[in-house]
Amino acid sequence: MNYDRSNPNPMPPRQTCAAFWAAALTPFRPDLSIRRGRISPETLRHWVDDLGRRRRFVCGKQGEFFSMSRAERKRTLEIAVEEIGGARTILSCSDQNLDTVIALARHARRSAPITS
Repeated sequence: MNYDRSNPNPMPPRQTCAAFWAAALTPFRPDLSIRRGRISPETLRHWVDDLGRRRRFVCGKQGEFFSMSRAERKRTLEIAVEEIGGARTILSCSDQNLDTVIALARHARRSAPITS
């Protein structure tokens, strides 16, 4: 694709950004528990139904994975998969502890298997 000063972005944004993954924020209650109702319809469905973003990334840096237990991270992935259905989901497995990384990766594989 060629760009020039008079037309720096000749492609419509939806075509250009078709493969982008939406980074999901993790909403917490004042007691620091996860607000399920805020994760599911208000954000995830909006990305899929209204914005056409069928891919999302949960429990990443923007999702504040470092503030969540391993169980909370697993449940957040499950919520995302339940709400979006066939849409693609990535669970961040980042952690300081290799055992946590492996456990999260295995859970993600069981919860949201790779499909073509």
